[in-house]
Amino acid sequence: MIIRKILKQELEAVIEVHKNSFKDFFLTNLGTDFLLVYYDSIRKDKNAILVGIYEDGILSGFCAACFISKGFNTNLIKKNIFQFLMVCIKLLLISPTSLVRLIKNLSKSNPNIEDKAEYAELLSIGVSKDKQGKGIGKKLLKQLEIELNLKGCLNLSLTTDFNNNDNVIDFYRKMGYEIYYEFIAYPNRKMYRMIKKLN
Repeated sequence: MIIRKILKQELEAVIEVHKNSFKDFFLTNLGTDFLLVYYDSIRKDKNAILVGIYEDGILSGFCAACFISKGFNTNLIKKNIFQFLMVCIKLLLISPTSLVRLIKNLSKSNPNIEDKAEYAELLSIGVSKDKQGKGIGKKLLKQLEIELNLKGCLNLSLTTDFNNNDNVIDFYRKMGYEIYYEFIAYPNRKMYRMIKKLN
């Protein structure tokens, strides 16, 4: 298996793994066009990283992260405003409520917790259904942590569902992540923010 940065021409494979891994998730429901713009924007951004794990040249999984969470999503949209505008116009016509939800969830935090968001953030991690249970997610996360360490990142954070998500939460706990706080994502999705010291 090889872990390396994902190339532009490989983004369609990333989208397939994403859709395969997150069938009923909100980002998936925004559609292929949105996902292509989102992952391509991350791939190009100097403050982010998009890596994949390949077996016999086929993408088995990927992860995306930014080096500093604070303001990252807003800045990502600003830097790629034309591409995001095009997909958002389409969303406005097809599903205006999805657009509202997207805007309201640009920031994921608890208003009662002081969180300066001065940490790297795992934005997405996905493994093909037929490759799950083979340690691919663990390998991706370990490699990501090495890459972030080299960039001088001290902590890595992520968000995950609170309800019916014990296996995922246990996985992150075994990888050294601790619950930082709970929060409610719009409209009423209870979530955890977890965090890990990288050195």
